[in-house]
Amino acid sequence: MGALQIIGIACGGCALFFALVAGILYSKIKKLFYLISDDQIEQVMPIVEKQKKRVYLYVTISTICTIATVVLSIVRNV
Repeated sequence: MGALQIIGIACGGCALFFALVAGILYSKIKKLFYLISDDQIEQVMPIVEKQKKRVYLYVTISTICTIATVVLSIVRNV
């Protein structure tokens, strides 16, 4: 097993981890909006905005790791 393959597996695992975390956070935010009333939305919005930024960050990290995995796979096979 070469170094590129190990790095590719690590990047793929990292991509899966951050995608799962982003999915879980997104589902919690979505569930929160179903449970609160319209009056409570203004009170909860700062928390939701913070969590939304985290979801975007995790999706971005997952995307970068996925692209790195694909590039490493292409380089290894060439």
